[in-house]
Amino acid sequence: MIRSDPALLAPAPDNHRLTEGSGTPVPVTVLTGFLGAGKTTLLNRILTGSHGLRIGVLVNDFGSINIDAALIQHATDNAISLTNGCVCCEIREDLVAALRQLLDSAELIDYVLLEASGVADPAGITMTLLDARYAQLLRVDSIVCVVDAEGVFRESDEASLNSLKLRQIAFSDLVVVSKADLVSPLHLEVVTDWIDQHIKRIRVITTSYGNVPLEALLGAGRFDPRVLPGSDAGPATSVPDGAEDLERWSHRSRKRFRADLLRRMIRRELPGSVYRCKGIVYVTDCDGPQVLQVVGRRCEITEFDGDGSSGGTSRIVAIGRRLDGPHLNELFTSCEEP
Repeated sequence: MIRSDPALLAPAPDNHRLTEGSGTPVPVTVLTGFLGAGKTTLLNRILTGSHGLRIGVLVNDFGSINIDAALIQHATDNAISLTNGCVCCEIREDLVAALRQLLDSAELIDYVLLEASGVADPAGITMTLLDARYAQLLRVDSIVCVVDAEGVFRESDEASLNSLKLRQIAFSDLVVVSKADLVSPLHLEVVTDWIDQHIKRIRVITTSYGNVPLEALLGAGRFDPRVLPGSDAGPATSVPDGAEDLERWSHRSRKRFRADLLRRMIRRELPGSVYRCKGIVYVTDCDGPQVLQVVGRRCEITEFDGDGSSGGTSRIVAIGRRLDGPHLNELFTSCEEP
């Protein structure tokens, strides 16, 4: 990673300590990465692994409907959803409140996992967690950035989004290049070379389906604030202003979708301005709820095996730029049964 002077640490917005007491600070791993990279898949890999830790989970989603929280497998009451913004900006106070709730809970927490929104700038998260008032309570163990091998160059004409992706990588101490099974070895080499070109000497693991050794994700102790990117660290540290004007759209319906129409609409008609779409939906040929995952033109509809299905109500969120809400409503409604 590029070495430079430490970034300025803005004070967290809360004027009180998270909690009182003594003991070893609770380690925190932050999962960051652009929309659709595979953060929730990696989070589920950790939660279902054999590690013996009592893990508290914070899930942030940019949309007004927190789909990611519903997709977490084997989550407990220690999972807290943060919606309508990013932990790095709009809801930093909610982040502090959520951390307090976790650390003050009756059940002792050994570890905290924070899944950031796909459009979150990790600088704000880091500034909050590194506030001196929380040094006795929290310890940033690692910041893991998930990169979509198939889709990392998808918004190549959007300089601000490329800048955001690079900034997410630059603030991490481990990069997990996901979906390696969907690309050729040559494409995978291009992706890793692109990362190395911008961010030198960063650890990179390539994988599929979040299959990363737990030893590389938990208790790794890699984070070092002295190597945070500074103002002279090149393109990876430019402020991603364009990410701030991303919009969100949501859709709820009690009608069932026809899966064939939904797939065809997404492949042929969904506007390119939609960068990410996901949801929990009900379709005509399945009894239970299904998970809808859309990244680019790739659409997956798979069985949902968690809670939070909302009793027959489909919930879909989309994130993008210059979204035409009425047009999106029309497109998705056209895929519903009469």
